[in-house]
Amino acid sequence: MSNNKQIFASKFSGVYPDELVPFEDEANIIASLLFCSTPKLEMLLTRNYSFDKIKSITGMSIKGLHSRLLNYLNHILGLSNSEALELVLKLRDNDYKTTIRIKHLVNNKNNQLRKHKTILIKISRGFVIEKNAYVSFLKNLSMNELINELEYAHSTKNFVLEQLVLNEYYQKQNNSYLNL
Repeated sequence: MSNNKQIFASKFSGVYPDELVPFEDEANIIASLLFCSTPKLEMLLTRNYSFDKIKSITGMSIKGLHSRLLNYLNHILGLSNSEALELVLKLRDNDYKTTIRIKHLVNNKNNQLRKHKTILIKISRGFVIEKNAYVSFLKNLSMNELINELEYAHSTKNFVLEQLVLNEYYQKQNNSYLNL
């Protein structure tokens, strides 16, 4: 009990025993993620919001948002500690060029993720396969098999599947007309 009172009292004075500093840092990171998740932070950064506007929207303290931005720039975008700190300090000073630079960094990261995102599709045979493999699978189907696949896509309201099947169907139909 006396140890708990010491720890509790130290939180108010701002002095933490060395063994508690890592736990306090972790708690601060978790709290900052709860106040401002990565998707929310990215949305705010890509809308060119200033540091003060983001602080106002999220309800975070200056120190909390500062730490959240450092964490994001360093661990999510992969910037060095010094680069991240420089950008956060400039953002805090309302440097518009920095706002634009951060926006571009966030957009570049998200564009890279979109390029490498694997799209999985559930097909009529019950399998879940990658989109490119499914396109290859469709090329080997007859017109009747494509119609069956289209019916499955339509009945399951799988519009991605439906569009892929229709594309292949029309492609085969065009090829058959060209071969006449």
